[in-house]
Amino acid sequence: MKYSFMVDALVLSALPTFRAVAATGGFTAASGRLGVSPSAVSQTIRHLENRLGVRLFERTSRSVGLTEAGRQLLDQIDGPMAQLDTAVDEIGQSREQPSGPLRITTSRLAAEICILPHLAGFIRRYPDIKLEISTNDRLTDIVRAGFDAGIRLHDALELDMISAPIGPETRRSILGSPAYFDRRGVPERPEDLSAHDVIRYRFPGSERLEPLRFSDGDQILDLDPPPQMILDDNAHISLATREGLGIAQRFLATEQAHLASGALVRVLEAFEPPPVRFHVYYPSREHQPARLRAFIDWFRG
Repeated sequence: MKYSFMVDALVLSALPTFRAVAATGGFTAASGRLGVSPSAVSQTIRHLENRLGVRLFERTSRSVGLTEAGRQLLDQIDGPMAQLDTAVDEIGQSREQPSGPLRITTSRLAAEICILPHLAGFIRRYPDIKLEISTNDRLTDIVRAGFDAGIRLHDALELDMISAPIGPETRRSILGSPAYFDRRGVPERPEDLSAHDVIRYRFPGSERLEPLRFSDGDQILDLDPPPQMILDDNAHISLATREGLGIAQRFLATEQAHLASGALVRVLEAFEPPPVRFHVYYPSREHQPARLRAFIDWFRG
């Protein structure tokens, strides 16, 4: 027994034309639907009949009708080709209607500042988007890991990524508890931090310590004071700072409630670096899914 494992390319490409002629009852009518000339339709049908070795249409000067072989072929292909038409239409609609799975990787800090304050509104606005958010402080290769986009600080992004700012601007400030400053005094300049108990953040991926960044006039200073404590979770740093175990450079957006309550105090304000924004990054602008466009527009702030 002989098995055929693939459809002849000429036959496959001619089937939509055959189906259009059968549906419209003529070469001229089919050409209008297909956007080609009547002679091109006639030629395609002739090549198809030659390849199959059967006559598919009876032609007269006034009409075109299916032969028995033509009716048999139409019966076999009409259902599957209608399913293909539906599948293509649905793919086209998915570019316009935000729906389907959307996987985002973000640092914990970016999730807290950019995503969580507006997440409920996004879910209510786009119920057909199946959102997955993975929080991980390591910089993630979104293509290899199967994510649609990621959110990190701009300085950490690869140069080949497309990126756009997302979320509000936020400042980094030196914060400590009142009890700590009563015990150890208040630093007057960034250099004074070498004599204080500084809590530092270690990047989980590179394992390097995050420098403390300051402005001094037109200069940006990255300082590396000796750490009293090293942590790799921002929530843990916040807790240790509020407990008076040391001082830390924190993003103000995450500590507003503790500043308002008096649990934390802000110092060295005159030396704070310029505010920063997180960026959403993704591999290409081309054929961007509607669900990703909706996500970026919603959370850009």
